[in-house]
Amino acid sequence: MATLRDGSEVSLDSPDVWDALPDTRRVFSGFNAPGQLVLRHPDGSEQILFDCFQQAQPCVPLDAAVSLDGGRVLFSVYYGEKLGNGWWDGATLPNRVLSGASHARLHVVDLETGLVTPLTHQAGVFDVSPAWLPDGRIMFASSRQPFREPRLHWITPNNRPHTQLYIADADGSNAVNVTPHEVSSALHPYLLDSGRVAYGSHWLSHNLAYSSTNGSINWPGTLDNFWVVMDMDARGGDMTALLGGHRASLQASTGRTKTMKALHFLGQRQNGDICVANYYRANNLGLGDVFCWPPEPVGVEGALPNFLPRGIYNVADWSKSNDEPSFKEDGEFLGKIGYPEGMEGDQLLLTVGRGYCTQVSGSVQSFQRAVADQPNKRACDVGLYHTSVLPSKNMQDLVEVVDHPDWHEFGARVVRTRGVEAPVPRMTHDSTCQIASSDALTGETSPRRPYQFNNNYVTSANNGGEIDGLPAGELAAIRFWRVFSNPLGEDDFKNSIGNRLGLLGDVPLLADGSFKAKVPCDVPFVMAGVDADGRVIKRDQVPQSLRPGEKRVCTGCHQHSIPGRAYEASMAFAAKPVEILSTRRVPTFEDDIRPIFERRCLSCHVDDVPLMEYDKLVWDFFQESVLPERRVQVKETTDKRRQYGLQRPYTSKYVNTMFARESLLYWKAANRRLDGRTDATYANDIDFGPNHPVNISPLELRTLAEWLDSGAPR
Repeated sequence: MATLRDGSEVSLDSPDVWDALPDTRRVFSGFNAPGQLVLRHPDGSEQILFDCFQQAQPCVPLDAAVSLDGGRVLFSVYYGEKLGNGWWDGATLPNRVLSGASHARLHVVDLETGLVTPLTHQAGVFDVSPAWLPDGRIMFASSRQPFREPRLHWITPNNRPHTQLYIADADGSNAVNVTPHEVSSALHPYLLDSGRVAYGSHWLSHNLAYSSTNGSINWPGTLDNFWVVMDMDARGGDMTALLGGHRASLQASTGRTKTMKALHFLGQRQNGDICVANYYRANNLGLGDVFCWPPEPVGVEGALPNFLPRGIYNVADWSKSNDEPSFKEDGEFLGKIGYPEGMEGDQLLLTVGRGYCTQVSGSVQSFQRAVADQPNKRACDVGLYHTSVLPSKNMQDLVEVVDHPDWHEFGARVVRTRGVEAPVPRMTHDSTCQIASSDALTGETSPRRPYQFNNNYVTSANNGGEIDGLPAGELAAIRFWRVFSNPLGEDDFKNSIGNRLGLLGDVPLLADGSFKAKVPCDVPFVMAGVDADGRVIKRDQVPQSLRPGEKRVCTGCHQHSIPGRAYEASMAFAAKPVEILSTRRVPTFEDDIRPIFERRCLSCHVDDVPLMEYDKLVWDFFQESVLPERRVQVKETTDKRRQYGLQRPYTSKYVNTMFARESLLYWKAANRRLDGRTDATYANDIDFGPNHPVNISPLELRTLAEWLDSGAPR
């Protein structure tokens, strides 16, 4: 029975439609509980390895990882304060979920003896999604460093714990954070046969984390769907984007378009293809599509124009990741899939939800009506199946492994031995950390579509960006900023990038466009290309960090799809690295910019731009603080907000959040347009306008540019 908002009760025929499994919204709790970790033998018999029905505190065991010798299973137990009830549209449901998340602890079970051993743990933290490494150590996600996701202006970040990846000894001791650059979250590392580790990364930094606004003004959509697949070597270094980092979409053989959403829960086929689940968060039991692709060479991120891995394919044409019911065939809802795992015969073991399998808007009664004519009134029953052909053309070519109607079986791993390579990473001779590029002048940051004012978010999101129209020869140095994670509970910080930055320094390019820098180890940083006057003209948007002794080398500046010049053929190979080991603060509005305005601007600007009010200068998407006759009309409509609504990277008429050289505020201070275009180039963009002489010093002008390029912090 379900208790409705008015206190009345209604009988439920298909309550499993409101069941919940873990996903990017329900990371540590809110999913069905309690649960069991079960070993299914080849003869079909089952052995319970860990039983939360027998535990004093409500819990669920998740994230099984089989050791390389096939003898042990590493897993996490998620604990809550109580078992709560599910709810929907004001109705209290009978579905039991883990509520009041308290902590999660790693355990290991010996499959021969059945002995379960809890690993070393810190009280109150969440240690989850473990993986074995080639040297016998483990990697796992943990909330040991409490932080909140980047603040993207009006979007208030959530205050739940976020996770980074740690490497520890097999008993959980000596844990070291190897992904301090993951300033949103990282989950579910998976050891590939190559010895590298693929994982899900929550991608919200920096500047532009989206390539669509869902038809709104500066609205990126559902942030919990902003996940990509990254990989790194087994020590946590040499990070590369594998899938989704550029918000691409995939065309299935049926002609249906599959968009990238939440990407994690990884596996690998016997032929080496990497596979990942893709789903819409929160309302679909963590199920949707599964994509697979053959690995690109290390350091290559995919093929232009969307940087998709070559040969990527959809595992099941009949599944879908949208936030809507599954496809319907002959009157029956089919279902959705997830949790890929390679198995014998080069097939995939899958978690399959059969039925409606979504929780879109509607009342309890409307859901009941939607599934009333389904077999056994099934709404979404989850079980384990394996493919018999790939890609799967219909559900009939799946082979059932186990699918009890009273249970959800999911997240299975095959117990087997694995041979995994252990490649030797590139190292420095003195344990310092170095990053180098053989050719920073060559890259693939150019917009993939022609310049279109107020539509720059489409071409600049995630893959890095550059000012359209400037010659590559203007690039003179590479700037390094240190990235600081946002403390959990912090409310007063604001800038356009989402995280506080500190300036490490600029590294000049050598004559052939290469460079080499020595940077602090285990310190997150982000890079940009600057001109001879220190103004940003190209941007990287992915924080990264280097492990002690790591020497990271790329063959171009955002050289995504092809190898570039060999490092050994560049001047940087033999050059001494430029040391940038200390951090200085970046300019802020209150301490540095407001005084410049007071000295240089206020004698004339009395009733025009409110220079002394940070929010009205920097965060004025709808130009409400601009005099009506000076507003830039971006759309023919009577809707004032859409008529004047500016899309990122513009946060106001005066501020471009990616480049000072595209900001009207900076043009006016320098008294010339600096984006490589003129007012006559385009009829509908922001114009420089009349001559604007300003008595400003070169140092003040450089400070203004550095402030804008650093995210215009308050």
